[in-house]
Amino acid sequence: MYPELFSIGKFTIYTYGVLVALGFFIGMQYIVRYSKNIISKQQIYDFLFYVILVGIIGARIFYVFLDMSYYLSHPLEIIQVWKGGLVYYGGFAAVLIFAFFYCKYKKFNIVKLVDIFAPALALGHFFGRIGCFFSGCCYGKNTDCFLAIAHKHPTQLYEALGNLIIFFILNKFLQQKHKDGYVFVLYMLLYSILRFGVEFFRGDDRGIFFFGLSPAQNISIIIFMIAMTLIFNMYRNK
Repeated sequence: MYPELFSIGKFTIYTYGVLVALGFFIGMQYIVRYSKNIISKQQIYDFLFYVILVGIIGARIFYVFLDMSYYLSHPLEIIQVWKGGLVYYGGFAAVLIFAFFYCKYKKFNIVKLVDIFAPALALGHFFGRIGCFFSGCCYGKNTDCFLAIAHKHPTQLYEALGNLIIFFILNKFLQQKHKDGYVFVLYMLLYSILRFGVEFFRGDDRGIFFFGLSPAQNISIIIFMIAMTLIFNMYRNK
């Protein structure tokens, strides 16, 4: 692993933080490019500023919640997000709730916007998982599999590759004519499947929720069911 990119005296640049920032930047450029016919560039930049802020806060709160006992004993570490420790589903939920009310207030077409956000989310998440790999978090179980790195499943790279594939699929669908919201729902479907599967290879302690599954797997099941319902309704009402 390579958690620290470089240091200058006591000032350290963390690989995870750099890659997460790179993911945000590239995702932003994608959104700006494809949203210009929906809202102005200034409006999308304002929106993205709040989305990134809310997303980071939501992802961190979820992460801290899952290991509350540790952070109650180390409260100053709660804000040290540059070292790693973001739960994607926490940020995803926080951004969805915020976006709904923000777009309603600004009278933006949220359904068209989330279609554009979907490929950008997958692309940004690709870089984020590469950051996890270098940070050493979200590691996999011990294995003798030929894909093993340091005798562990490289689950971060599994998910990174999965997100990259999802990006190319969604980007292709975005160029075609579909009902508004279809690309985003397809993202929900594909990512929930990816995350559910990758979780079986994770080796870090994430806790157990219902059915002997991890929190992320339980959330993935809910998102998958919602996505399937929405896709069914889209085709039924075509």
